[in-house]
Amino acid sequence: MDRVNDHFYSCILNVTPATMRGAVTVIYAPVSHDPVVSESCASVLSDVEMQRAGHFANEHDKSQFEQRRAFRRFCGATVLKLPNSLSLVPFEETAKGRPYLPELANTWFSFSSCRFGFLGAWSSTHGVGVDIEDQSRELDTAELAQHFFSAVEANAVKSTSDLERLRFFFQLWSLKEAALKSIGEGLPFGLDTFEFELEPEIRFVRVPTKFGGLNQFSAQTIETTGHCVAAVVLRNPV
Repeated sequence: MDRVNDHFYSCILNVTPATMRGAVTVIYAPVSHDPVVSESCASVLSDVEMQRAGHFANEHDKSQFEQRRAFRRFCGATVLKLPNSLSLVPFEETAKGRPYLPELANTWFSFSSCRFGFLGAWSSTHGVGVDIEDQSRELDTAELAQHFFSAVEANAVKSTSDLERLRFFFQLWSLKEAALKSIGEGLPFGLDTFEFELEPEIRFVRVPTKFGGLNQFSAQTIETTGHCVAAVVLRNPV
């Protein structure tokens, strides 16, 4: 366990947006390609998690799963102040997949990952959602936006210059996923549930009415290299 802690302590970055400090904590850890790190991460996982790891067809995906789950435990241990007990961090999940600690039911957690790294966030006062996307992927952004975004957002994606379109699309996608997580929902709830404008600054245009209106939410993208990161905070989670 000390080796896992040492690994994450040596590489994590606190990427909490300045506008959200004091309300939430957001940290990032890069994926490691060292097999020793993966073995160490696997050592803190549960039997159920190890069974899931064994279902991956290749070592890369298996290693990423082991690191992802160890990172989640590291975040939980940080909040619980149990730095040497990662294997004892008792994360459970709601029916909609939101992870939580039974001992700290009022602390909101959110996690995301891509091939570059892992993102974790938590708050004891706010709902929080984070998302990280690999923006180097080649996608038919216009078609995806037409299918998943609002008509206004889809038109905005389509009208963006070729050089900026992929980045613009992933900014919207990551904000929407983060927003869904901030209310304890996942993709089945609908990416078009939230609507954003990105220019001249990030602004909510539409949110689910049951959460008290636009002013209950705040959103921020985080500047990184190679991936798009977003965080959304909800003042009064239901």
